[in-house]
Amino acid sequence: MKTLILFALLLAGCAPDIRSGAPLLASIALPDTLVKSNPAVTAVAETMLPEKWWHEFHDPVLDHLVGLALAGNPGLKEASARLRKAQAAVVEVRSRLLPHVGSLGQLIRGRDSLHGNHSIYNGKTSTITSVFPLSISYHLDFWKQDEERILASLASQQTTAAQYRQSALMLSSAVIKTYFAMNISKNIETAQADIVHLSKSAARLRDTAYHAGIQSENPSLAQSASLLEAKAILASLRKRTEILHFALMDLLGKGPDDKVPDLSVTGSIPKRFVIPQRIDLALVSQRPDIQAALWNVRRQSHLEKVAQKAFYPNINLLALAGLSSVGLPDLLRAESGTYAYGPAVQLPLFEGGALTGRLHKSEAAYDVAVHAYNQNIVTAARQIAAALATLQYTRIQLDDKAASLKLRTSQANVAESGFRSGITGKLPYLEAAIRARRAKMVHMEERLNWLNSITDAAASLGGGFGKWST
Repeated sequence: MKTLILFALLLAGCAPDIRSGAPLLASIALPDTLVKSNPAVTAVAETMLPEKWWHEFHDPVLDHLVGLALAGNPGLKEASARLRKAQAAVVEVRSRLLPHVGSLGQLIRGRDSLHGNHSIYNGKTSTITSVFPLSISYHLDFWKQDEERILASLASQQTTAAQYRQSALMLSSAVIKTYFAMNISKNIETAQADIVHLSKSAARLRDTAYHAGIQSENPSLAQSASLLEAKAILASLRKRTEILHFALMDLLGKGPDDKVPDLSVTGSIPKRFVIPQRIDLALVSQRPDIQAALWNVRRQSHLEKVAQKAFYPNINLLALAGLSSVGLPDLLRAESGTYAYGPAVQLPLFEGGALTGRLHKSEAAYDVAVHAYNQNIVTAARQIAAALATLQYTRIQLDDKAASLKLRTSQANVAESGFRSGITGKLPYLEAAIRARRAKMVHMEERLNWLNSITDAAASLGGGFGKWST
């Protein structure tokens, strides 16, 4: 045994060293103005977003819908099943560190050769029976190769868990954006229905004026065309609302006819979005996709060590205890007892380049994982910067549209007052009312842009799913 181990140690000296792989990105930087001088955000001392950041909308219906999606979406359930599969793989790999105990048994009827090595049985037909109730094999993880396999499997489990959290992040963001889009689409649809109603009244006035000889036919024709266009827009909005409803049902894991609670927005729209004041590599690393990329780097590092240790001798301990006899009647006699034990060493002397190719393959896989991680960091930084910049300018646009809506509403109110008092005709009032409704629709679209900007910013910062329970 000592001789075998000494021989194995000598052969281990022929194994190649682990080379230095591609370097990991050590830091990222964002313009300070995106946080410190951004009127659309409020910076706080937190290190990451809260786990359920959407509670900032104070909308119980939205909270309920996100909960339904996280519990019932088939895609997320599939990701959960993949996580269970990865967890089971860890249990399987860990078994390599334990002895494997089993039983063996065989019954063979055969004829030995006339020139065999059992002279008394040569040329005879006999029954050879062996029963080994106890069979033990134990792999000596002398070079820690199995330990590296376990660490690689654990890293793979963590990668899958991070991918599961990333799926949950994307799902929650989709539910939030679809919920708000559907509700705002309903409100825009209502405003457009008002425009259709007002356009009908204006068309009747134009038509009456034309037949009375007060105006030419051209204004009447233009108003009729505007009415048809308004009806077409209303039909398109109704289609969009229904499609968004079906999309929301899909995200919840429900069919188009399934019932859900009243989907009217009951919460409030924040004027500023609360974010951590320090956005650095530590915060970006809270993103589930970055976590997955980093765990994949660790997995490839361990697999590279596994490939390097494959050059070492493989040592196993084997033991058998049981009964063996020629002829079934003698099997249970005390004299049939037998046992065997000892080491078994597999020495990789010539593999035709297989081990070297496997090592180089794992080295390249490690570099691929590192470069992918670095690219994900750069992409994440760009996404965060773009999201914060979008927040800033969307807030400005929303304020401008709100001011425009206020002016258009005031104009409509003045026109209505003039009409009610008999100072002006009805047509200027109807036209002012239509312009006010259109300004309201534009404002609601900008509100949706603002809500989407908040959701995109939250997603770019990890959405609070960096430590979400899986």
